[in-house]
Amino acid sequence: MIPAAFLVLFPVQAPPAEPPLQAVRAAKIFTSGEPRVIDNGVLLWRGDRIVAVGRPDQLEIPEGVEILDLGDLWLAPGLVEPHGHVAGSLRDLNDMVYLTNPELRTEEVLEPNNPNVKDGLAGGVTSALLIPGSGTNMGGFGMVVKMAGDTVEDIVMRSPGTLKVAQAGNPERWGWDGYRSRMLMNWNTRHTLERGLEWARAYKQGRAPMDFELSGFLGVEDGSVPVSVHTQIYQVVLQTITMQKRDLGLNTFIDHGTFDGYKTAPLAAAYDVPVMNGPRQFWFDRSNASIQGCAANWWREVPDGLLLGFNTDAPVVPQEELSFQAAMGVRLGMDDPAAALEGVTVNAAKALNVDDRCGRLAPGLDADFVAWTGFPLDPRSSVVRTWVRGRLAYDAERDGRRF
Repeated sequence: MIPAAFLVLFPVQAPPAEPPLQAVRAAKIFTSGEPRVIDNGVLLWRGDRIVAVGRPDQLEIPEGVEILDLGDLWLAPGLVEPHGHVAGSLRDLNDMVYLTNPELRTEEVLEPNNPNVKDGLAGGVTSALLIPGSGTNMGGFGMVVKMAGDTVEDIVMRSPGTLKVAQAGNPERWGWDGYRSRMLMNWNTRHTLERGLEWARAYKQGRAPMDFELSGFLGVEDGSVPVSVHTQIYQVVLQTITMQKRDLGLNTFIDHGTFDGYKTAPLAAAYDVPVMNGPRQFWFDRSNASIQGCAANWWREVPDGLLLGFNTDAPVVPQEELSFQAAMGVRLGMDDPAAALEGVTVNAAKALNVDDRCGRLAPGLDADFVAWTGFPLDPRSSVVRTWVRGRLAYDAERDGRRF
């Protein structure tokens, strides 16, 4: 028995109170899972996690739990941005020193609650990847973040988030003479990747000391940290698939895939390389004098296993227009609006390796969900409320429409 005097000096701490169970009802709930759509559904959450989702007659809702009734609104998962630059101040990150800069981290420049992030919340975006720019072949490591939170610790979901690589295009203009051949860039990119992977394997085996320049490769080597690749035209996308996935076995995804990059779609499907298409959504194909929908051409390989999503490259396209990017994909030939919505929710989360946290409305996942006036990809629809980790982060009536 513990002496009473001891209890006075060292009082026993009561366990923290469990957060209350909360509930919301909507005319339609799009889950980005199974089943896709629930009519007159209810979502239950406690604290920052979803507890259950389904029809009221399928759920055990304790007596006394107040249900927020959204009437005719739609409820959908928070949108996931797989390529953005607005969650921090990249002007404070000099990623133009060398052609490859694996030591850099965007975590150093995160800016919670900045105006662009708030606009993103008003557009239903609740999670995003903040990556360096594309001026060099390797800008450093990005962070996967939430779009609501007051501190860096509040918003970071995974650090590092992805390794940012740019195959060609902008990096060709790097340096004093403004010209770098693709042969040099391909060699230099492969050299840095191989050097980082070799160090990571040696370090894990106790054969190498810590190297803070290459430390991010610990996650790249085991696949927990994907490689997001700024890659567009056919030849460059082909190099991404063959160098990074076929030859080096990296967990890689294509983070533009625009212009005529879709011509590699069968190869991307064969090697299981996801495509986060955008922000350009069309291409004039001179070989047959026709305008092609980029996402529509990638979409043809989805039945063969291609994972397809969308990005804004914000602020190239404003963060709040992520849903519009998917809508344009549908307008230009991707004839499956539900699959397009999954492209900016669960598919983007899968590409980022965070689908165990977000992208769907399912028990155990983060309580990130958005109330829309209609189907989220209908350009006439708008966001009424956005919840992040169970907290109301945006309310159009309370905060005003932001765009």
